Amino acid sequence: MHYIDNTGVAHISGAGSTVSDILKPLLIGENPLDNERLWSKMFGLTYQKGWSQIGATRQQILAAMAAVDIALWDIKGKAANMPVWRLLGGYRNTVPCYVTGGYYQDGKTIDDLTAECKGYVETGYNAIKLKIGGVPVEEDVDRVTAVREAVGPDIDIMVDVNEGYDVRTAIRAARLLEPLDIRWLEEPVHWYDRIEGLRQVADATTIPIASGEQALTRWDARDLLTRGGIKIMQFDCTRSAGITEVLKIAGMCAAQNVNLALHHDPQVHGHVMAALPNGEILETFPSAARDPIWAELFSVRPEIVNSQMELLDRPGWGLELNEDTLEKRGVRG
Repeated sequence: MHYIDNTGVAHISGAGSTVSDILKPLLIGENPLDNERLWSKMFGLTYQKGWSQIGATRQQILAAMAAVDIALWDIKGKAANMPVWRLLGGYRNTVPCYVTGGYYQDGKTIDDLTAECKGYVETGYNAIKLKIGGVPVEEDVDRVTAVREAVGPDIDIMVDVNEGYDVRTAIRAARLLEPLDIRWLEEPVHWYDRIEGLRQVADATTIPIASGEQALTRWDARDLLTRGGIKIMQFDCTRSAGITEVLKIAGMCAAQNVNLALHHDPQVHGHVMAALPNGEILETFPSAARDPIWAELFSVRPEIVNSQMELLDRPGWGLELNEDTLEKRGVRG
């Protein structure tokens, strides 16, 4: 990880060095409030000089851009003395949240799975996303059925295949899952068929299709919206291209009657979702092992109460870094 001005976090290996070695010379002396112009200047590296000649892949450049852009919005919020969610539009100050869990583990039984999910409900969550796609379809359907029976009809259940199925298997799984009232089916087909194959699955099931976390730019998002048949967009602006780009994607989604459920990193995506009328629900993780950034990195951050993130009225991202965590992780000292 590489931290930029409190909150910019680059997730792609090599993105940190891309910031210091490649983007820094472009940005020194620039006005940090000019995020659109600086975004375009950085994006030019993906095609102007030839990314292969500057020592970074396009994905690394876009990840580094995300970190810088997130930091620029922090600066803008602090300069305006307002939180980013209000700077972006301030549609609301709370955001609905779901919890991601139900992962496969050696020795984990269906009873263990249902106990886990009932625990989420007991802590106040009303929406749960489960991992599927790693065992035979019928076994996964049994797992999801058990969870539905355990949590009852009033809890939303989503399922995430992580691009684990071919099209035929995805369609078969979707049809078996339809009676369980699934809120969405996420990334059901292999990466190489995530547009045309996704559309085939979308056309074959009543379950809404969610995708977008692998998208790098608005052009990838455009293809998902116009050809992929998705109903939920899950772009991750901490992984690629930043806030400046996701705002454009949000407008594209609104024109297609598609809502956003942005992927991961609620400390950033919560602000974006709060600013957007078509921001549907935010992903969160209860496990420190699954999301150590959320669990350990911040001494001040929003809280999640009864499946709602309550955003803070503090300038910028409103976060304070935990110095003990930084020292432990070797970022300080």
